[in-house]
Amino acid sequence: MRLITYIENLALWIGCAALLLMGLIVTGSVIGRGMFNHPVPDDLLLIGLLMVCVIVLPLAYVERQKGHIAVTVIANLLPLRVQAILAAFGNLLFGLFLGTMGVVVAKKVPSEIAQNLYYDGQLDVPTWPMKCIFAFGVAAFLLRLTMNTYESLREAYRPGGQDN
Repeated sequence: MRLITYIENLALWIGCAALLLMGLIVTGSVIGRGMFNHPVPDDLLLIGLLMVCVIVLPLAYVERQKGHIAVTVIANLLPLRVQAILAAFGNLLFGLFLGTMGVVVAKKVPSEIAQNLYYDGQLDVPTWPMKCIFAFGVAAFLLRLTMNTYESLREAYRPGGQDN
């Protein structure tokens, strides 16, 4: 459990560092363009790639904090057991959706490394590093989602549980 929490926290802080780096790139590009007529090379590409870190890496942490947006107006009126089953079902659907995307992206990485693919631009940024980060972020999220789904099902089928 500690290792999983450590990985989630590390991923969160890497996402925060990526956000800070995005701000620095934008600031440097604006200053460079305004003062020297030279922006940061491939600034838009770098910002777009760093956005992957900002979006995907904190997912597991947010799931651990139960911070995802949920509309529960009707669900809160249902018995606790039904709420837990609905939460588990929602986790399953979300896991299938995001997990499928993660698997598809991860399967592309070896061929992209072998083909030495890169984004067109001045810096020739390779395509595979952010895909690895995306796959890692999704894997961490799926691990946390699996743990939360197990907890929801345990709560739903707990003997003597409340049906309130």
